[in-house]
Amino acid sequence: MSLLHRIKAGVKRRLGPGAGKQETETAFWFQAIQNQMAWYRGERVLHTFKPPAEGQKVRKRSAKDSAVLTWMETHQKPKYLEFLSLPPDSFRGEKVLDVGAGPMPSATAFEGCELYCLDALYHKYLEAGFPLHYFDNVRFVHGHAEDMPIEDSMFDAVISVNAIDHMDDFRKTATEIRRVLKDGGKLAIHAHYHKATTTEPIEIDDDLFMEAFGWCKGLRKVPQPAGRFDFFLKPGESFNLWSNMHR
Repeated sequence: MSLLHRIKAGVKRRLGPGAGKQETETAFWFQAIQNQMAWYRGERVLHTFKPPAEGQKVRKRSAKDSAVLTWMETHQKPKYLEFLSLPPDSFRGEKVLDVGAGPMPSATAFEGCELYCLDALYHKYLEAGFPLHYFDNVRFVHGHAEDMPIEDSMFDAVISVNAIDHMDDFRKTATEIRRVLKDGGKLAIHAHYHKATTTEPIEIDDDLFMEAFGWCKGLRKVPQPAGRFDFFLKPGESFNLWSNMHR
């Protein structure tokens, strides 16, 4: 069992069998900060990543903020680029929405774009201690992917990384993405295929994905070689990239 799955299992045990999706997610991310701080201090390897070298460390007044921001720079931002198989300048000059962005604006890996990050748990991320106040160039949108508080045809591009399986209604999420994306806009979604869990209730496969996103012209499943982050996968699971940006 990978470290990620052991953490999730431990969180679930502490919360008890009746814990809901949001409570389990919140506890997981609170624990993630504790793990990142220990990693930053050089006390542990985190997800196979050795503690940061001195030259890699982001330094803020708060040890917590320093650890979280260092993890974002050394792990999260490279993961976005790898999972979406895109270079940093892919959205230069464009308005981009990251659906299910999580507690760190990892899509800041993409340069020169106007970035919006949508997530339903921003109030919980702030309670857990994530330092979102450093990102005055990012617009955080507190809302559900199934009912986005966003105008029609607002974005040149919509992306999502390892988040679409967390939604409660996959088809409604796809419909909302279609609504907020400009006609002919860019779409790149990294999807985790797996059995349903408390926090990841959607069992995605190719048929379901195409049924929900078949409206997107040029969309295709993009072959991906094994990457640095495949250690997250359990037997029978897979990471899959769907995009209309890759020819």
